[in-house]
Amino acid sequence: MWKNKVHYYLRFTLGMTRSEILGLLSLFIFLLLADIFSRWIAYQSQQQMTNSSQTTYWTKTLIEMEKSNQPLRTNSKRKSPSYYVDHQSYKFTFSTKDLKRDKKQVWQIDINLADSLAWIALPGIGPAFAKRILAYRDKLGGFYRTAQLKEVYGLDTLWINEHSSQFHVGKGVFRYLYINRSDWKEFRHPYLPYRQANLILNYRKQHGPFQNWEDLKKVKQLDEAVWQRLSPYLSFEP
Repeated sequence: MWKNKVHYYLRFTLGMTRSEILGLLSLFIFLLLADIFSRWIAYQSQQQMTNSSQTTYWTKTLIEMEKSNQPLRTNSKRKSPSYYVDHQSYKFTFSTKDLKRDKKQVWQIDINLADSLAWIALPGIGPAFAKRILAYRDKLGGFYRTAQLKEVYGLDTLWINEHSSQFHVGKGVFRYLYINRSDWKEFRHPYLPYRQANLILNYRKQHGPFQNWEDLKKVKQLDEAVWQRLSPYLSFEP
């Protein structure tokens, strides 16, 4: 039914010929395919950027880890170590030294620089989780605290708590949300709801740029909890 109405409108109201209608339809299909193709190219580029990493740095780290996990080599000519066994305590001198050495071999990981190879090296993390962590880090613009790893979908909270001593944020946030110069396409963040983004952009359009937090609080219907959570990523630069 609607096809007949569109055809009638184009043919008799706008006075378009059959060949012109077919040309318009072909142009619409071409533009739709071009848009789909450009989005696919952008998606592939983003995936390549996400998977790119500081390979040299983390390869060296993994090599050091492998070396640290190798068993101690002893000279074959040397006699096997003699030790005294106390039948009450069963203490072995060389075992105590090995335990102390193992405690010192806990290695640190910068969660804002670690690539997929570094994440996979951790127990319990496979390629899928590593890719998910990198993608979420890129959307955020960097982690400013290790607890944000708990926001990664499917990542076990108990696992994060168990390995929290190995994580640090390094330089922290690497991409900021410029509240005074970002347009609608750039004003995006996982912590920022649509309504709050629209509210701020409309207020800025009417009243000018924000100087500081006090100016931001003047906006009516502002959800301060949302913006407090966003505060590490905000920049008031003009």
